Amino acid sequence: MVEYYDNDFSFEEHQLEMEEKLQSMPETAEQDTIDDDEHVKLHPNTQAQCWDGFHTSHSTGNFFKPRRYIMKCFPCILDHCATEDSTRMERPKRLVLEVGCGSGSSCLPILRNCTENTIILACDCSAKAVDVCKSVVQSSTDAKNFGAFVSDPSLESDESDTSFAQDVKRAHVQLMESETTTIDDAVGLADIVLMVFVLSAVPPKRVPRFMKQIFDATKCGGKVCFRDYALYDLPMMRFKETHSINSTCSDADGKTPRLYERGDGTLSRFFSLDTIRDIFESSGFIMEELRYATVFNDNRKTGERLKRAFVHAVFRKPQD
Repeated sequence: MVEYYDNDFSFEEHQLEMEEKLQSMPETAEQDTIDDDEHVKLHPNTQAQCWDGFHTSHSTGNFFKPRRYIMKCFPCILDHCATEDSTRMERPKRLVLEVGCGSGSSCLPILRNCTENTIILACDCSAKAVDVCKSVVQSSTDAKNFGAFVSDPSLESDESDTSFAQDVKRAHVQLMESETTTIDDAVGLADIVLMVFVLSAVPPKRVPRFMKQIFDATKCGGKVCFRDYALYDLPMMRFKETHSINSTCSDADGKTPRLYERGDGTLSRFFSLDTIRDIFESSGFIMEELRYATVFNDNRKTGERLKRAFVHAVFRKPQD
């Protein structure tokens, strides 16, 4: 098996280099701060429409290649799904839940590596993304243990008729067909929750609600596998200040979230370890792994070596 490396360079040295670069840039006029609730660009409906537009433009699903590294950087997925549990008489199959599935690039490696005892549910706020994900999975592998549905955990209770946990349960019942699910709505179903490049797309003020619903949908003892953009990642350094959005929220260092708007209107936020720790622990999760992942990406056409920086983490929901 090919080894997976995600410590190609020192994040601390990269941080110092990028901070010097930022300090050398000319100052730009400070933008007005608008309350997140009043910012049209930060409304869930606006973001869902932007992601619909993105996935309409990349409807073949080829824009993102399958993330084969998922199983290597999160071995707990295989470990957790392979462990027998004699107490699980009503729901013998393990459930992996991907939140923010996009075109299905994370689902495929899991489906191809997990056993028949594992089912995968994938969701996204974008109906078009869910359609693309279903199409990609069904055309690439056996999809009998796979289901996808539209849901947005960032929605408040008065913005949706159902909670995220209820959406997960409904999708689970539909996938299992003849098998019944008698577990109460208040009990989380997911053994593993996969959050890969999704929290960065959630408006900062809605993150607490988003995380509470993730917590509720996770089984006690279940784990969240997390990977997202770190501070000083290449795209952050390429964004122009005119694309930054001043949120009224704060990161762990007291500064406004490093939040940017892409050309298509979708959001991109960049995190520190402290901010991710605060977000998860304030939601009730227990940290198991948390570190920066640094990766060299080689551009074969130009010969350029690009530095990418991510936050890698695994958090666990405590037992009752």
